[in-house]
Amino acid sequence: MKSNGSVSSVLNDTFRPLPDQVRRSLGLLDNDDHFAWLVFSAPIDDQTWRAGPQSVIDEYGNSYLQAGGTAEKMSVELRRREDDGECRFYIVGRDHDLTEPLTETIDVQAAHEPRHPAELFTADQAAPVFMHYVEHQTVTDGYALRLIADM
Repeated sequence: MKSNGSVSSVLNDTFRPLPDQVRRSLGLLDNDDHFAWLVFSAPIDDQTWRAGPQSVIDEYGNSYLQAGGTAEKMSVELRRREDDGECRFYIVGRDHDLTEPLTETIDVQAAHEPRHPAELFTADQAAPVFMHYVEHQTVTDGYALRLIADM
């Protein structure tokens, strides 16, 4: 996992159960000291991670789920490698019509990004999305994925 774009650690249940750890990490988002949190999947153990976290990120860091904003209002975004080998970037939202206007914004540091109301989450709402990703490396069926073409 990464926080604010810096390598943090392997997500594990050393201090608390994984669902509680995920919820705590999302709950720390304040768009100041903690403005983003990211998890990606890599087939490693703690020893491999300690030996060379950057090489692990270089090899496996192309696909991830991230949140940005605050615990009360965050955006959840997915980057994944598709079957054609290309990585694509999506905004995750609860089921909605993807053609509806983006009437809300999410603030992450100096960026003010347009979002649909269904694309905004609280930490409590985002935690199950992240836990599913941690366990299955995908987003649960039923969530809308809006492709961002310029990422």
